[in-house]
Amino acid sequence: MSRQQFGVLAGGGADRRERGAVEPADVTRIAADAAGRVPGVSDAHPATVRVDERSVSLDLHLVTWYGHSVPAVAEAVRVAVADRVAVDTGLTVAAVTVTVDDLLVPGVDVPWTGRAAGG
Repeated sequence: MSRQQFGVLAGGGADRRERGAVEPADVTRIAADAAGRVPGVSDAHPATVRVDERSVSLDLHLVTWYGHSVPAVAEAVRVAVADRVAVDTGLTVAAVTVTVDDLLVPGVDVPWTGRAAGG
């Protein structure tokens, strides 16, 4: 399957929390966890995270399961990641770009993460 890239979602936290500097590694962990909780996602890897004083932008790469709508999964991931990053960091989420790298077939493909099919 060829890669599919889906647009960006702007938005973010209304109240900036005073927590000190937010590191890209923190955003990576938060984004991967949020994306991994979306039904239809087998694996998620934040590829690029850009953090400045007030905002964050990130590019995510996903592997999805066959039987789930790829555009719907990508949109659900984009929203879940933007919401979770904004809440957990207090930063405005300027953009979340989602690229679907692969589509796994349950019973045929083995996921990289060992998660159950349809996870």
